[in-house]
Amino acid sequence: MADSETAHQPPSNNKEAMQHATRDMFVKVSDYVQGEVAATSQDYKLLEAMHAATTEKFQSLTTQASSLSSDMGTLQQKTKELQPVLDQVDVLEASVSELHETANMLDAYSKRVEAKYKDLMASRHS
Repeated sequence: MADSETAHQPPSNNKEAMQHATRDMFVKVSDYVQGEVAATSQDYKLLEAMHAATTEKFQSLTTQASSLSSDMGTLQQKTKELQPVLDQVDVLEASVSELHETANMLDAYSKRVEAKYKDLMASRHS
């Protein structure tokens, strides 16, 4: 008789009952161990998939960081190259401000001269 048939027949004596219980226990323990092995195997496969995804993500981040570092170096080089021009712009801005102030002073002076001239002309005609 097969194990499954034996497992379902009622035992006829104590020895057979013990053998039946023992077989039943071994079948159940075997099923349990197989279930645990299957679960552990699935956990391992999940961990492998997570590891692969994490590795891919870190490779992507590494590439991005490298690209950002390169871009930052390029920007620093361009800023360094533009610095003389930026300095000239600062000097030019200061000169324009000075010229504007001088123009305002000249405008005020010309208005005073015009006022004196009108007073002088008015006093000659009086």
